[in-house]
Amino acid sequence: MVLAVLLSLLLAAPAAATPPAAAAAKSPAAAPAKPAPGFKSFTRRPPVLPEAEYETLKKRVMERCNVSPGIAPGQAPWYYHYELGLELAKKGDPQRALDALIEAVDKKPEPQRNARLYGMWFKDYLPYFEIARVHASLGNWECVDDAVTLSQKTLEVGSGDKEQRDLLDLRSEAQAHLHPVKKKP
Repeated sequence: MVLAVLLSLLLAAPAAATPPAAAAAKSPAAAPAKPAPGFKSFTRRPPVLPEAEYETLKKRVMERCNVSPGIAPGQAPWYYHYELGLELAKKGDPQRALDALIEAVDKKPEPQRNARLYGMWFKDYLPYFEIARVHASLGNWECVDDAVTLSQKTLEVGSGDKEQRDLLDLRSEAQAHLHPVKKKP
């Protein structure tokens, strides 16, 4: 429960930030604080897959996730969005993959090993790790760093987990891009 509250505060922080105009009205001497970009704040890219292929993929994932074809995507369960995000990432459509993974996090912010999707279908739910991977493919290094930080704070990937090396590599790559070492002439 405490983890859920912490995650909801972390995820909602940029959206709940006081608008600059309101901050200036409250304290004219103080400069408005700029909220951290977070993994949800990035420059959007155009989709890669043709619309027909995207719709076919969505339909296949809905069937696999046992989601009624008539349901609006926003009403679909978290695991549909997570599975869709993973499939879109495999197909090379990172923008749509991010959209789906972020929707999954909005519906279920707590990562979970061996999460029950439905029936007897269980899967590791590692949304921040997957979001970091997709952001890395787009070169959104601040977002990668933020998603890795959330992954570590939520203990999504432990020291003995197979994803640990990849998570550390993502952190190193993000840090190298965000804080490049200047070479001496």
